[in-house]
Amino acid sequence: MRNLDTILSPLDQFEIRDLFSINGSLLGNINISLTNIGLYLLIGTFVIIMYSLLATNNDKIISNSWSISQETLYSTVHSIVINQINANRGQIYFPFIYALFLFILINNLIGMVKRCLCVIINGIYILMFSSVSKNQKVRSYSSSTFNSSSNNNNNKKKGKDTNTLNPYYITGFVDGEGCFTISIFKDSRMLTGWQVKPIFKISLHKKDRALLESIQRSLGVGKIYKHGKDSLDFRVSSLKNIRVVLNHFDKYPLITKKFADYLLFKQAVKLVEQKEHLTKEGLLKLVSIKAALNLGLSEKLKESFPGVIPAAKPLIEATKVKDFNWLRGFVEAEGSFQVISQNKDTNISLRFTITQHSRDKVLFESIVNYLGCGRCYLVSGRNEVHFILSTFSDIYEKIIPLFNQYPLLGSKQQDFLDFVKVAELIKSKDHLTKDGLAKILMIKNNMNSKRDYSASNPTE
Repeated sequence: MRNLDTILSPLDQFEIRDLFSINGSLLGNINISLTNIGLYLLIGTFVIIMYSLLATNNDKIISNSWSISQETLYSTVHSIVINQINANRGQIYFPFIYALFLFILINNLIGMVKRCLCVIINGIYILMFSSVSKNQKVRSYSSSTFNSSSNNNNNKKKGKDTNTLNPYYITGFVDGEGCFTISIFKDSRMLTGWQVKPIFKISLHKKDRALLESIQRSLGVGKIYKHGKDSLDFRVSSLKNIRVVLNHFDKYPLITKKFADYLLFKQAVKLVEQKEHLTKEGLLKLVSIKAALNLGLSEKLKESFPGVIPAAKPLIEATKVKDFNWLRGFVEAEGSFQVISQNKDTNISLRFTITQHSRDKVLFESIVNYLGCGRCYLVSGRNEVHFILSTFSDIYEKIIPLFNQYPLLGSKQQDFLDFVKVAELIKSKDHLTKDGLAKILMIKNNMNSKRDYSASNPTE
């Protein structure tokens, strides 16, 4: 996964953050907090009041510059109201329009200051996207482990939420596609001159938007951003929401070596929560942790923090697969259903594979034992370990029934369904006929990376 040294999306400026909050038992369990938007609204109100006080002439004959500027604004807005509305009826609305004009003007001027929040644009953004989200239709997934339709109906009767993913499925998917990172970038507002932001993210092709939305809905936190032409990022960045993510993975832990990255990430979050990132010593600790995560430090950070030694990664004991939902999520992320053609497309076979870094070889051996089929081997020179199953009887009698009963939830399900079609053609010996072979080759040429998603959305 790629490092994040800067905020990837300009939409981050619209995130509402708590500056401080007070929890109390008065009138029940209430929470009083001041957000960044609230602070800028208070600043805008203060500026308007000070402007009005400075513009007060105090019975002087000659107006001061503040008073002249206010009279100019007053006459400008007054002429607009009279000309655009009505000379008589427009007077009724003038006080409101003048106050609104002054409020928008002051807050926009504040927003033009570097690194300041423009609450007017922020308000428009929130209203626009809240109206869009009300009209969006989102695909629902079942949260139950191996649920049948009858179990789903029973859950609905009992009032349980069936629109969330199984937590082990989320963990398995994150073991394959998730990323724990720390964004460190220059910020003149900070005492150290640097801002630190822990970020949890998942990057996928836009064809799997519905899957990201389902993960977002299941965790109850995070936002989805467009990242590049065809990719999307699901990201969690506020400390409050990061804590929700940590609680999930503490309860449903990762079992690949990515768990070591998670433990380092957890240390970094604790340092930020304790405000240690505001000190030079704490900042260096966080840079050291970042140097040990993913691809390490960027060239710019290496120049800014020379001589930083990467933090030692925790030693992770080998773990076995304990829940099929984890494996289902992991296959969603790293699995592949392939149709292999050889001897000038006359010899057809099927192959089911899972690929991961070679450091997870022991885990892959446990997958072989868990499924009771397949084999794993290391790829020399590429730091990869592969689980491969190409025996037709095992594919047809074990893998296909398993994923038919407990289906994948993303776009990879389309490849699996085509995989099943080819398996049926092989089972019926149609692959030995000219027409059957032509059908298989047509299916093969529209699977995986060759599939065209522009015509329809496969996740709907």
